[in-house]
Amino acid sequence: MLDVVIAVHNARRPISRAVHSVLESAESADARVTVVCHGVPIEEIREAVGKAEGTRLRYLAFVDGIPSPAGPFNFGVHAASGDYVTIMGSDDYLEPGALDAWSRYLRSERPDIALVPLRHQQGARLLNPMPRLGRTRRLDAVRDRLFYRTAPLALIRRDVLRETGATLAEGLRTGDDIAMTARLWTSGARIDLMRDLPCYVIGADAGDRVTLAPMPAADQLAAVTDLLGSEWWSALPVREATSLGVKLLRIHVLDALLARPSAAEWDAAGVGAVSDIVRRVRQASPRSFVPLSRADRRLLDAVSTGATPDEIVRAIASRRAASRWDVVRPARLLNAVDREAVPVRYLHYLLDNWRRR
Repeated sequence: MLDVVIAVHNARRPISRAVHSVLESAESADARVTVVCHGVPIEEIREAVGKAEGTRLRYLAFVDGIPSPAGPFNFGVHAASGDYVTIMGSDDYLEPGALDAWSRYLRSERPDIALVPLRHQQGARLLNPMPRLGRTRRLDAVRDRLFYRTAPLALIRRDVLRETGATLAEGLRTGDDIAMTARLWTSGARIDLMRDLPCYVIGADAGDRVTLAPMPAADQLAAVTDLLGSEWWSALPVREATSLGVKLLRIHVLDALLARPSAAEWDAAGVGAVSDIVRRVRQASPRSFVPLSRADRRLLDAVSTGATPDEIVRAIASRRAASRWDVVRPARLLNAVDREAVPVRYLHYLLDNWRRR
């Protein structure tokens, strides 16, 4: 059996669409939906969902006073009893027939983790992760760039969760899934990508995602700071630390920097968090900087040396004004063929688009 855990904190979210999309896409699948009502009365959510009763749907109450989905998701996963479990946002939904198709895949292939295909509500499919060409089974964390798949949107054997101890990190405003998926992708479990099956759709019409609310840089990067301070990171082999380090710098640190172009957005905690992360990654895996573009390298070098807010802002402005060539090309041209380099990523996008024609 497959357990689908949906966490909801507000009856105004499109929870009815989420629940019904699962139930209607699972006509032949042995699946159950668990709606975890996070700080909101069950009756409010039951009314919002509408007529969808039966043994395949249950509601659980959860209260922790923390504006993060990690707590209710962990609670729902812990309450699961199926062979596999997955989580789902209350503003997301499944394409018709998705759960039936996914369940057939589980029965025929028996992976430990099956990554579900994703698309945005506007229609575009996501090439995430970006595996080796033609590869969909027995994926490797490094060679198939699994670390870019931060969200645990996958059908996961509960045994794997128990063995790895992988859970969402509670108490964080964002990034609660970074450490969880990093542990899963490096666990040695068999990981498949159900690439051409119906998609999990990321909703875009809910206006109160708590993890997207404006926040200080230190809060946005707290999950990365915690990960780099963990014993797990210290014990990670260099090969995997390098691949994960590239992703942490490119997706989390650079995004946090470029989203804050004014000095007023940088306090001592934010400056300290950014410089500490850059130094820790460089110390553990200096090759993480090799595939980054020249423009990105210059920005990271500038913030790693105890820069002031004004100096950080000038470095951000310089990065924004960089030529297209500097934004794409690594410091050494030879490194442009590195699997993590921007030109290689562009090539994968082009080939994937060609394959779908």
